[in-house]
Amino acid sequence: MNRLGKAKGNWVDELFHVLWAYRTTVRISTKETPFCLVYGTKAFIPIDVTIRTTRTSNPEIRSNTKNLRKNLDLLDEKVEEAAIWKANYKALVERYCNTQVKKSSYVVGDLVLRKKEASRQEPNGKLDPNWEGPYQVPEVRLMECI
Repeated sequence: MNRLGKAKGNWVDELFHVLWAYRTTVRISTKETPFCLVYGTKAFIPIDVTIRTTRTSNPEIRSNTKNLRKNLDLLDEKVEEAAIWKANYKALVERYCNTQVKKSSYVVGDLVLRKKEASRQEPNGKLDPNWEGPYQVPEVRLMECI
């Protein structure tokens, strides 16, 4: 998005490059690129086409077609493996976020503040306070995490 912001009025010319970069970048959560998950094979980046690499030199049509078909046959397994990686990554992020939560306990009679967002009031401006109160805690209820 930063590249599109710099392009100002020429963002249409840059959109292709931004989308290509997005589709060919390995995602942390799936360990695969979106292009690979859709088409079952790695994408050629433009530098591979202009500079001869082992992947682009001496292409054999028959073996290339056979390899592409093999990749398409293995696509379902690759998508399932990516889904497993994604679930593991989600659990890892959830575990990290849960360790960052600070537990707080209240006693009857404590004074607390409440965010204005909780009462759904419209802000009057940037100098308007973000909190309302103080309120006194009338009772303490134990809640279980779901």
